[in-house]
Order: sequence, then structure tokens, then C-alpha cells
Amino acid sequence: MEEYDVTIIGAGIAGTSIARELSKYKINAIVIDKNNDIALEMTSTNMALVCQGGDSLTFRPGTLHAELNIKSIPLWPKLTEELGVPFKRIGGLGLIRNKSDYMKFLKMYTRAFRSSLRRDAPYYISENEFKPLQFLDRKSLKDLEPYISSKVLGALYDPNLSVTDPIKLAKALAENARANGIEFLLGNEIKSIEKNKDYFIVNTSKNSIKTKFVINATGINVDKIAEMVKARDFTYVPVKGILTDFDEETTELFSHQAFYLPRLGDPHVRAVVPIISGGLRVGIYLDFVMRTDKSLPSQGLRHNLNVIGDIIPGYPFRKHIKRTFFGIMPLTNAETGWHDFIVDIPNYVPRWINVVLGPAGVSSAPMLGKKVVDLLMMSGVHLEPKPNFNPSTKRGVGNE
Repeated sequence: MEEYDVTIIGAGIAGTSIARELSKYKINAIVIDKNNDIALEMTSTNMALVCQGGDSLTFRPGTLHAELNIKSIPLWPKLTEELGVPFKRIGGLGLIRNKSDYMKFLKMYTRAFRSSLRRDAPYYISENEFKPLQFLDRKSLKDLEPYISSKVLGALYDPNLSVTDPIKLAKALAENARANGIEFLLGNEIKSIEKNKDYFIVNTSKNSIKTKFVINATGINVDKIAEMVKARDFTYVPVKGILTDFDEETTELFSHQAFYLPRLGDPHVRAVVPIISGGLRVGIYLDFVMRTDKSLPSQGLRHNLNVIGDIIPGYPFRKHIKRTFFGIMPLTNAETGWHDFIVDIPNYVPRWINVVLGPAGVSSAPMLGKKVVDLLMMSGVHLEPKPNFNPSTKRGVGNE
């Protein structure tokens, strides 16, 4: 039976970012995933946005959600450069149609400034890392986006918002982690976990391993894995998000992320995002479902077509549909209306860390691994930096 200091369960953006950070230290660690490749589930089904400006700076203060995202802002350019992953600042447009929209965006504008520019703010971002937001009138908006609807009177412009390719990022994180000594065991579904005083036995569909610490980063199934050792001290609601990609011929129609504020009683997101590889991504139609629900309701595509038609009218988008797909993500604190991350050690199960991300999880990737390393050190793990760590080298992981 193989023995490890740390076992990471899950090879999505959470597991791979943690693995890459651990690869900077002298430690015997492994990543296990039921799939035969990296980032095949939640990581592959999101808007591909990187919260870089007003969007992250308006997250609920004091939450881990805000902390990890805001602290990740200055880390993104270096991380993606080291790993050779595409990262592009496209800017975001909060679309204004009336006075009500303007007043709501004004509140966001003042909050973003207060959060970013005051040195005594909880997560201070220096001005060279964050460009202030600004309001655009109709003419200035039209100069940026010539095809935008005539119903839009202006916008709150956030020049910081960025896009990446989450799948390429997760694979690059995994390949760099493996090149720096982290092992990967793919195609191994977790069947059971035995908790002992000083170690765990992790039994997969093909192997059994002994490990001192477990990091549970299994996405929508994180609760099921935690329940195997009575380490579940959290709740969340599964939410299905349906998105539509339009083909590369739509690339020239729009170059910024843009969104309408939600309607009263309407939870669905109305946004368009230029995909970094070409084309447009639109959504999101949201549905509270069972995690096993794999259906793709027709109202999802209908919603997404209405969204893109409201932002860029007059174009035959239906003829340019590339795919409509969905992801299921965990939404915490659904009863209070605000979401937070969970990255914590349960009270009664030491040497175990649960990781629950959900919305804006990709954006937090640079800081997530550092947060987990801090928790491991607090738990008594001696982590000695590896003098020969190479931030750019890669070794293949999963399907080539």
C-alpha cells in the first residue's frame, strides 16, 4: 500500500491549484480523481471570467469568497505567464437602461472605490493593480461596442475584468505540479475512506492508499466524500447553470463582457462574455435541481437567445449556436442570499480539509492553494520550500 503525507481528492481547478502550490514544498502528495483527465466537471462549465475589479470588490466584505478573489487579483498575470495559459483583460460593462439601473450601479461604483483605494480597507489593492471604474454615456459606449442595443443608455465600465481558459489553466497547474513531484491517480473513483487516529485509508475503485492528510476538493460531491468520515459540517444547494456558446463568426460582434442587472424575482444571469479562443458565451439560466439531474431544458437555450438578442439585436444568433451545456455548482447560504467559500478543517476530524467553491471559484485559484498550505501548517505539517521548484516546467497528466 502506497503512503502519502497529503492526498487531494478532485482534479478540477481547486485540486490542481492546491497541488501546484504544494509542489513548491518537500512533501509526498497525490491527486486522485474518478475521471481519466483533468477538469472534466465544474471547471469546464462556467463563464470563464476572472473577477479582477468591481465585481470582486463588491463581494460581501468579511467573507472568504471576497478574500480569496481579491487577493488573487495581483497574482493572475504572473501565474498565467509562468504556465503559458491565456489571460486577457477584456473589461466589463454593466448596462444601464433607466434611472433605477444607474442608481444600483452607482452604489456598486462607490463600494468598489471604497474597497480598493483606501489603504485601511481589508483587502487593499494598489492603484497599479486595479484601474478605477467609470461611467460611460451612450456615445462612449457605442464607440466601444458598435452593435449594442439602442435601449442601452450607458454603462458602468470596469476595465479590469478578464477571461481565461479554465480547462487549460487546470491542466497546466496539474502538469506543473506533476513535473515538480506531485503524483496523480486518475480514473480512480473513491469507494470508501477509513479514518484512523493518525491516518486515513482511501479506497478507490482500483487502489488503496494510506495518507496522513486529506484535502476534499470534489466539487458538487464534496459533501458525499466528507460524510464517509463524518467530516461534513456544511450545507449547500445544487444549482444548475445553463450556458450557450456561439461560433467564431460572432467574435467580432462584441469584445467586452456585458450584463443586465437581474429583474425582480428573476434569478437568471443575463450576460455575454467573449471566449478567449473565439466566439461568445451567453447565459446563465439557473435552476435549483437534484445533482443527478442531467436534463437540458429548452427554456435554458431560450433564455440565452433572449439575452444575446437584448444586448446585440438583429443578428441571427440561432444559426451560430455552437453548443448549449450546463454545470452544477454548490451554492452556500442560499437562505440568506449570499454565497461564501468553505476552505476549512471540521471540528471533529483533524487532518481533513473540505473545499467548497462554487461561483467565482476559478477567480480564486491563485490564492486557494496558499490558503490550504496555511491550514496544513497550522495543523502541524512541516513544509520546507523546495529549492529546485520550477514554475513553468510541465509533465503530462491525463489524456494527451
